[in-house]
Amino acid sequence: MLIIGALDTTAQRYVDDLSHNQQLQLTVYTPSRVRLSASIHALTEETLDEGGLTAAMLDQDVVVALVPTIRLTATVKTLVTAASATGTRSLMISRTDDMDDLPGEIRRARQQLANAQLHYDFITGLGGIGTLLGSTPAPGEVVPIDPFTDQQAG
Repeated sequence: MLIIGALDTTAQRYVDDLSHNQQLQLTVYTPSRVRLSASIHALTEETLDEGGLTAAMLDQDVVVALVPTIRLTATVKTLVTAASATGTRSLMISRTDDMDDLPGEIRRARQQLANAQLHYDFITGLGGIGTLLGSTPAPGEVVPIDPFTDQQAG
């Protein structure tokens, strides 16, 4: 699975949680300088770089783009170009905000995808990704603390 986009603290935690799922091999393509689990292949690149994004999309079965609404049209244009070059037929685009003041941005992005004849899902927030994938991130191991000693139980 390829995850594209800037990672804020919440998205970074979500990606780290996804990395615990043994069925997923994660690649993250982000302009953000973040520390990720060693099991995640991380590429630090600008999301609007068509060449870099195309290379990152090669051999990926699932492509998820985390995009703020204000950059939706530009990012979708780059995604469509990269998807066409790699044969990717399906994209999940998750708006990373709930900004409803830019309906033209959403409309133009959907039109670009329709013209490209790609299967796509538009979702808002990270929760919808797990729903569409049919899996939710597995949290890291939880070790209970004994309330009387403040030490790990067991």
